[in-house]
Amino acid sequence: MIQTHYRKDDFFLPDLGSGQSVFMLVLISELFVLVQVLALPSEIPFSWTRLAMLSLFVQWIVLSSSAFLYLARPFLRKLPIWQSVIISLLGVQIITLILTLLAQIILTPMHFMPDWQEVSRNLLAALIISAMLLRYFYIQYEVDIQQRVIHNARFDSLQANIRPHFLFNSMNIIASLIQINPEKAEQAVEDLSDLFRASLQNRSAVVPIHKEIQISESYLRIEQQRLGERLQVTWQISALPQRMTIPPFTLQPLVENAVYHGIQPLEEGGCINITISVNHQMVQISVENPMPYTETISKGNQIALNNIRSRLEMLYGSKASLTTDIKEKSGSKWFTARVQYPYKIDHLQTGTDH
Repeated sequence: MIQTHYRKDDFFLPDLGSGQSVFMLVLISELFVLVQVLALPSEIPFSWTRLAMLSLFVQWIVLSSSAFLYLARPFLRKLPIWQSVIISLLGVQIITLILTLLAQIILTPMHFMPDWQEVSRNLLAALIISAMLLRYFYIQYEVDIQQRVIHNARFDSLQANIRPHFLFNSMNIIASLIQINPEKAEQAVEDLSDLFRASLQNRSAVVPIHKEIQISESYLRIEQQRLGERLQVTWQISALPQRMTIPPFTLQPLVENAVYHGIQPLEEGGCINITISVNHQMVQISVENPMPYTETISKGNQIALNNIRSRLEMLYGSKASLTTDIKEKSGSKWFTARVQYPYKIDHLQTGTDH
């Protein structure tokens, strides 16, 4: 299968200038030549010379046609699809005609006489194969659009499941602080307004990672207003690339789980350890917290983790992961959530790093 990418200009004809596309076209055309040679009548003996000459001729046409479509693509994508298809087919036909006649001249230079039967046969074969490829490219293009629509709908649904949960918990914290400490409640309202603003403005699949860190810090400040000294936080952030991104609401739900399922049930509280680094072009995030011995991964906690897993899988496929681990450390039970996904530069205005 020829791998194609339509995200830049949304055109059904793929970029045939890439090495992978050229390799696949050469491979497919070579298989076509091999089948054609093997399909000859049994009385005609197999000839390596015939195979080599036919391969050279077909590859000549394929590579020339690919170069034409590659160079014409910026012009073709401005036209209606039916016009671009007709021009593409016409261009391949002209190239096939010229190269067929040129091959006949090279093979019989002294007594050249066009073999129009061979010319017609080559033109018909080129028309059928190019039409089938263009049809394949268009079907793949439509499938790609449909998959992106489904992907965006699922992603928006998962995002919508996270935001209300996060915001409602924050509002409950503020409500509990109003009677106990109005000044802390006022500060929490200011933090929550910043979080609301970030949540409502965010419509991207990824955001600058320093924005996600800021959201998590604002959330932790709200929780520290409620839990006081019972909640301690340690950040370990390596030097991060300026344009590094992350799916929105990936770190904050992990921090929220650490508070609600780890720190809050402990009478003495505890410390949440957050580590963010980039190793071998992979972003690695770890959120570690103590938890009661009787506590297990609750259903609510698991839903939040599965939500993040689904969004990571939609964006990065099998290259991303979210794993969890429970182990003994320093006489306590500790829960660790680790996120890993590929680091790549996305075209965002990211500002400065945290």
